[in-house]
Amino acid sequence: MSTPVLFPPLLCEILAGCRADARNLGAIAATCARDLKLPLRTRPAVSAPSVTVTITLHLPADLAATQHPVWCLACRLACFCPHARVSVLVQGATFPAPAQPERRSA
Repeated sequence: MSTPVLFPPLLCEILAGCRADARNLGAIAATCARDLKLPLRTRPAVSAPSVTVTITLHLPADLAATQHPVWCLACRLACFCPHARVSVLVQGATFPAPAQPERRSA
């Protein structure tokens, strides 16, 4: 029996020096997410080989406080990919701009 998905898939951006590394890191991330029953969508990208390998999980602000499994996923990725910089980007909510006071002409 599968667990119902309560939110859309998390975005996992992977930046690596070559396509094979990005693909392999994506497979590791997908396996770790599946073990934690988290929906995940990976976006691998290739950078210059000298750039640090990064894995960034994007998490909406309204889920940040309640999603302990996401933090577990970040820890697992850091353990399985020790050469990569793993981070969680909490995306803030969008609020309307404050109303501007009305100007009076003299």
